[in-house]
Order: sequence, then C-alpha cells, then structure tokens
Amino acid sequence: MNKLITYFSATQDQITGLLALLIVCAMFLMIGMLIRPQRYMPEIDLIAGWSLVTLVFVVAGGLGGINFQIITSFLVLTAILSLLVMLRKKRADRHIDFIKSLVLALPLLWLTATMSISQWDEFTHWIPNARYLYTYDSLPGPGKPEPTSNLPGYPHTLAFVIYLVSRVTGGLAENASAIFTVVLLALFSVTLGRVAKQTANEDQGSKIGWSFCAIGALAITVLNPTFVPKIVFTAYADTPTMVLIGMLTVLMWRILNALAGTEKHCSAGPLSWSFGLVAMAAVGTKQPNIVLCCLITLAGLVVVLKDPKISLRSYLRLLPAIILPSMVIYFAWQLHIDYNHVDGEFNFLPIENWNINKIDVIAEKMLLIATKKGGYFGVMIIACLFGARALWRLKTPFDRLSIVIAVLFAGYILFLLFVYTSAFGGNGLVAPSFWRFNMHLGGACVVFGTVCTALIWRRFFAIRQRVNLAWLAIALILCAPLALAYKIRFDLHPPKIYVRTVMEKVVELVPRGSPFIVFDVTGNGEFEVIARYVASPYVDYRGFFIAGYVPTVQNLQKYVRVKQPEYIWIHVPTAEVQEALNVGLKPHHSHLVKMRGLQATILRAWPFPGYKDPNAIQN
Repeated sequence: MNKLITYFSATQDQITGLLALLIVCAMFLMIGMLIRPQRYMPEIDLIAGWSLVTLVFVVAGGLGGINFQIITSFLVLTAILSLLVMLRKKRADRHIDFIKSLVLALPLLWLTATMSISQWDEFTHWIPNARYLYTYDSLPGPGKPEPTSNLPGYPHTLAFVIYLVSRVTGGLAENASAIFTVVLLALFSVTLGRVAKQTANEDQGSKIGWSFCAIGALAITVLNPTFVPKIVFTAYADTPTMVLIGMLTVLMWRILNALAGTEKHCSAGPLSWSFGLVAMAAVGTKQPNIVLCCLITLAGLVVVLKDPKISLRSYLRLLPAIILPSMVIYFAWQLHIDYNHVDGEFNFLPIENWNINKIDVIAEKMLLIATKKGGYFGVMIIACLFGARALWRLKTPFDRLSIVIAVLFAGYILFLLFVYTSAFGGNGLVAPSFWRFNMHLGGACVVFGTVCTALIWRRFFAIRQRVNLAWLAIALILCAPLALAYKIRFDLHPPKIYVRTVMEKVVELVPRGSPFIVFDVTGNGEFEVIARYVASPYVDYRGFFIAGYVPTVQNLQKYVRVKQPEYIWIHVPTAEVQEALNVGLKPHHSHLVKMRGLQATILRAWPFPGYKDPNAIQN
C-alpha cells in the first residue's frame, strides 16, 4: 500500500502541469473546430488544432522569425474566438464522448503526471528540443545559441506541446508530452469505441456512451499487443504515431466506404479533409511518417482499382485534400531546416555505403525478431491473408479494411528493410529497433482486431448475450492503472534519480561555461545522457568516457589531455580512474574533481543511496 501511495503521489508542480496540459488540449480543440466544422468523429478536432498550431509555429516562427510568445498570444485569441462561436452555435455537447473517455483515463493521467523523464532519447533530443523552445522562444537558427539536442532538426510537433504547457506553468514541463500521449490514447479510444459499436450493432449514431469508450480504452491499452509502458509513458513519438496512423487507417476505410455508398452519415469530402489534417500531425511528429501516410493513400488506390462500386475519378478528386496538408507541413519543416542551416535530422548514407549485399542477413534478423512478437505479427499476417483474398473477391467493408492494413503492413516492412540497408550502416545488420518501429502500426493492428471481434460478436453472441457487461469494461479500465502502477512507474530507478539529483548540485558548484567532462567508466551511457542533459546548458560540455571506450589508465589520461577539462564528474571511482587522475576516491561515491593537468583535486563527493554498483540495480 505504501508503494502504491508513492506511485500516485504528485507534487504541486506536477498537478499544475496536468491542468496546464488539459488547457492546451482545450485550445487545440477550439482551434480544430474552426477548421473542421463537420460533426462526424469530433475527436479529430483536437488533432486538427494541433496540426494547425504546429504549422503556425513552423512558418511564423521558423521561417518568419516571430517570437513564440507573440505566436502563442495569437493562438490563444483564436481559441477564444472559436469558443465564442461554439457557444453561439450551441455545440457544447460535441465532445461529450471524448470527455467521458478522459474521465475514464483520469487514474492513468494522474499516474503519468507524477512521472519524471527517465529514458535515453528523452535526455538526448526530445526534451532538449522543447527546452530550447522554452528558453529562447524560437527555433534554432543563425545567430541563435547552439542547441544541446543530438537531433535539433527532428520534427518538433510534440516539442510545441511541451512549449505551450511550459508557458502556462512558468517552467519547463518535461513530462507534458507523456501526459499528452495519454490524452491521445483517450481520444483514440473514442474512435475505436465507435468502430466497435457501428460494426457490432450497425449503429451509426454520433454518440457512443460510457461502455464503448471503455471498450475502446481496453482495446488500445490492455489488449494492444504493441502497448509497451517504457515507450508509451515517455516523450517518445512512437505512441502518438501509433494513434495517428490508427486514426488515418479508420479515416481511409470510411472514405472508401463512403465512395462505395456504405457510409451513410458522412460523405467522402469531409472525411478526406479530416484525413489530411491528421496526416499533417503524423508527418510533423516523425520523419518516416510521410511514408506511412503515402502507404495508406496507396492502399486506398489499390481498393479503388479492385472495387467495382468505386470509380477511380471519385477517389482522385479527393487526393488534394488527402495529400496536400501533410505535404505542406513536410516541406515547411524542410524549408526551415535548410533556410536556418539546422543540422541533426535522419539522413541516408552514400550509395557506396549501403548494405546491398547483406539484405538477406538483415531480412533474416527481422524475421527472427518478428517470431518473438507473435501477438502483433500474428494479427497483421491474418490481415494480409484477408487482404489477399479481398484482392480476388472484394465485396464488403471488411474486405476494404483488410486491403488497407495489408498494404500498409507489407509496404512498411519493405521500407524498414530499405532503411536498414541504406541508412544504418553496419548497425543495420541487426535490424535495430525493428519491434519498436512496428509499434507505429499498433493502432492499425488494434483497428483490425476490434473490427474482427465486433463481427464475431455480432455473428455468434449478440442475440444470445442478454447480460450487460458494460460495467465490467468500465471497472477494468479504471482499475488497471492501480494494478499495473509498478510497471508504469519505471522512472523510479534509484541510480537515475541519484545521477540527476547530484548533477543538479554539480552545476551549482561549477562556474558557468567551464570546460567539463563526465567519467562513467563502468556504464553504457544511460547515466551519462542524464548528466549531459542537466549540465550542458550551464557548462562547456566537452565529452564523456564510458565503458565501451576501454577505460585503461593510458586511454583515460589521453582523453583528459585532448579535452582539457577544468572539472570532471566521476560516477564510479575505479582503480584506473584514481591512477589516471592521481587521486584517492571514496568507494561507492561519485565525485566532482577540479583538474590541473592530470592532477585531480576533490571538490565534493556524494554517497550512493543504498547500493554499491549503480549498474547492478535493475529497472
């Protein structure tokens, strides 16, 4: 019980951050309603507003050089105008299902709000990108301070969310992106609940109610084979991508059904505009998402060519609305990168460095990884089999969905094989992050599973089942965060908490701008990235030495001669470090030392909190 209380204990700043995030989400909703007046799938309003806000920041801030605080003021006024329009037109109940879904997600929202950033990429680029925006009220560019991020050229759609929340709280809201991810999951729960209700009951009503909101929430969390807490509850873009690609899958399916005459309550035109707005957010979230959007569009074309009920001309007429919004944000960001000479985006290698003769090795590794993730890959292979059958005989909406998901999945696997061959160098031979990249299709996987389950329910159980099980779904989604809190609070890792706490004290002791390096000679770098994140805004961070660099006395001394630091933070005091720096260090302590040549003088030491080896503490 004490641990459970600890898991859910929030500081005043964390509570403020949660409330600020909800305010920003309300602003997105209001702005989204201005550019998307149709009532069908109103949960898309939030994504539409988010997309437009991103575009405004990139164009006005990145290309126009306008201060972000001025842009924020303009966006707030726009949201207020939209609110007045909504009240005048009496559309306040438009998002009632989304509000219900947020209520069901409150335990998870609260738990996420209590968390701190703790994962590698959060420290190296996701949060440093947002911190730069908050510190300087602008994107990086000529004549501006150098960013501390490893990838300052990576899309900033999520960083803009953190920036806006931070402007409300008055301090950097590091975990705002993780909370926003939970909001997106709640939003997608509404979409999944609607898909389940309409498929099972053939009910096209606009409201789905508490029970189907809970069913959608269970589908995207507990029953989702790609739901990995260490990815979901972070600032990573993988889960937002999963939600957005899932939404695009549903929208393309609805567009095709509308063109075929089986979607009775919304026409293909408004759905296409909605698709374009969601695609804009997807492309602004991660670079490769432009490929996923193109694959879904291509999948729609495949269906059109095989479906006798749909004319090719009717689909082609929709392509401007489907394609142009995502192209606008893609090229706007690329123009910002080129115009402002910002480095740090993902690029392909020269052709002569491609692993063309190792494609079979890469494919074999991808297959091996896939065999260990049978839940997700099993569902997607089933979708491919139904998709192949539909190419032979396409008759039903389910056939259209199967083709869309099959083309998306097969195309993405081929794209990943190409990327491993052309962009990862020697590291591509082990297919790094292959499972994590496939999480991007987790939303599409859940959509297919939801439709299959709803069809089976309607066929075999709907008439016989008289007991209302809605209460069970609601109880499960409310209680799940309590039962699984120990898996979600992975941020409570004592060595990571220790490193961050100590580094915050170190930067108070070291004069600003002093040459500084880190010795973490027994670690793999996971603690160093925390130290770098905390220290880099205050010191001249010249580098680090970890276990992979072979920490012999000679190598350590050579590194010090090259980097010429005035200060070194030593995480683990090994015999080699003590000999290299000619200093005696306390065991089971980290140390801040001042350097004069190769002679170190201890300034402070901090004991490890209850352990002897930080690398032996499992997270």
